[in-house]
Amino acid sequence: MLSSKELENMGKAIEEIGAAKACITGQIVAETKKIVLEKGLDAAELYASQLTGTDENTELSRVLEICRKNKLSQQAIAQVLDKLNVIESGKW
Repeated sequence: MLSSKELENMGKAIEEIGAAKACITGQIVAETKKIVLEKGLDAAELYASQLTGTDENTELSRVLEICRKNKLSQQAIAQVLDKLNVIESGKW
């Protein structure tokens, strides 16, 4: 379970991610979540950077950087990634 401070930070990250035209496929989100939980945020950012030249790279890197800026734990980042399509649809 996330602490109240972590939930507050997650709310800030979600607000900052905001509504956007996400073009990250479910497979990429699932792989990123797996990497975050198993290896951490640095490894997930490295994975995102390997998607060079794609819109997925740009958007995924932006989302991960927002999570880093808001000091989210691996579990909180995983939850954000789980709900990324909903967040970016503006229906959060």
